[in-house]
Amino acid sequence: MLLSDYLFLAFLTLVTIHLAINVAYTIYMLKASRRPWGLNISEDYKPSVTIIIPAYKEAKVIGKKIENIARLDYPKHKLQVIIVGDLETLEVAKQKLGILEGVKVLLLEEKERLGKPSALNYALGFAEGELIATSDADAMWEREALKNAVKYFSDLRVAAVTGHEVISNASKNIHTYSEELYRKMYYLLRLGESKIWSTLIFQGELALYRKSYVRRFEHRPGYSDDTGTVVRLIKEGYRCIYIPEAKFADAAPPSFIDKIKLKSRRGQHLINALTDALKYKLRGELPLPAYIVLANYYMHVLSSLIQLTIPSFLVVSLIRNVAFATSSLLIVILAILALKKNTRAMIELYITSTLALTMALMKNIVGKRSIAWEKIESMREI
Repeated sequence: MLLSDYLFLAFLTLVTIHLAINVAYTIYMLKASRRPWGLNISEDYKPSVTIIIPAYKEAKVIGKKIENIARLDYPKHKLQVIIVGDLETLEVAKQKLGILEGVKVLLLEEKERLGKPSALNYALGFAEGELIATSDADAMWEREALKNAVKYFSDLRVAAVTGHEVISNASKNIHTYSEELYRKMYYLLRLGESKIWSTLIFQGELALYRKSYVRRFEHRPGYSDDTGTVVRLIKEGYRCIYIPEAKFADAAPPSFIDKIKLKSRRGQHLINALTDALKYKLRGELPLPAYIVLANYYMHVLSSLIQLTIPSFLVVSLIRNVAFATSSLLIVILAILALKKNTRAMIELYITSTLALTMALMKNIVGKRSIAWEKIESMREI
């Protein structure tokens, strides 16, 4: 009876299409990730770098961040650090500045929180470095992260570089563990895209930009400073790449609610940026292979609707056909599989990603966009 039910057939069709797109793109990016870079990379390239840290109400972690910068393996006389924050945060920062011997430091007061893009653009007016690096106050860079990222800018085609996040609290619970699993696949795709030409998705916790190319950071409600800026740079003909050896540690949200908050915020950023990228590609203005643009648009914009529809079709079909035996069998199979941690993590990831992307899409539809986002305090586990 199920095989003759149009809803069950629709369920099978959607599952097949959804898996085919994701698996095919992953396999192709896996092969692409093994290609040579095709860039002129010099280990001796050591330009001046300005590190900008938006740190509004970050008094709890700014000291740790300054210690982290002091440990970087990079010539101190070629570094400038600009911290943009509230008065309390800047007062705490002043107490730690002694360890940044040889580094130019500038503290800029932000009287009210206007959002990260605003802070970055404010600091950009004071930046002296050939490269602009952005970081969050709670993102801890590995000692060689900056050095590993900078060398790629020896090729003038490179406009921006982003790094690799290590989930510092991955073992805490299923929410943080599932994020670590997701990152493995996420970075495989980013590396393949970067080797082909560029990736559209960046992380502001560790991102570097060539100052003469970037000019300003994206500053529109509902858009991110990183991915939004990168789309513009790719449109102008430059390469924007992910580098696996430029690593930083950051915490993932340890609760279901906080994870939804973070992912829906990032999802909204992605939806807007990827929609722009698709428009540019359709107009012939984006020098990036169409399959990269389309695959990312599907995975981050359309997939949430597909992933909501798939289980809905299955459940309704089982109820319509009074398929108690099949339903019971599926429940038993799912319960057995859920005994494994990786399976539970994948189920959690499916639920949180689907809900977050759907919420992000709904916010866009109703026009709810903002620049300054609510901080997630549970992630401040430094």
